[in-house]
Amino acid sequence: MKNNYKIPWHVRQYVKKELMDYKKNRKLLDKLISDYSEYTINTRSIALIKLRVMQIEKVLSKLNKEDKEAAEIIFFYHYTQSGAEVAKGLSKGAYYNAMNKVIYYTAQEMELI
Repeated sequence: MKNNYKIPWHVRQYVKKELMDYKKNRKLLDKLISDYSEYTINTRSIALIKLRVMQIEKVLSKLNKEDKEAAEIIFFYHYTQSGAEVAKGLSKGAYYNAMNKVIYYTAQEMELI
């Protein structure tokens, strides 16, 4: 049975951008938490960053080992499909299946679909 991870294009692009920005946002959040008082952290922008980071981490925690490794290659290390195949031995099918699965589950977690 083939999985159907279809979502609207604009939602897909938004979620993909959030996933690509995860490492940057995680570092920013850690820095803001360590540098500022609890009062300052309660701003809307910090709360949004924290929410997005937590949502992505929740999705990643639910993935099996292979999908999690593929997601890290794709979204955290920004490998293209051909680059991941050459450098990490990730097949084209595994690359796109993991990418589509993570985007779909993240969109669900963010309540966008």
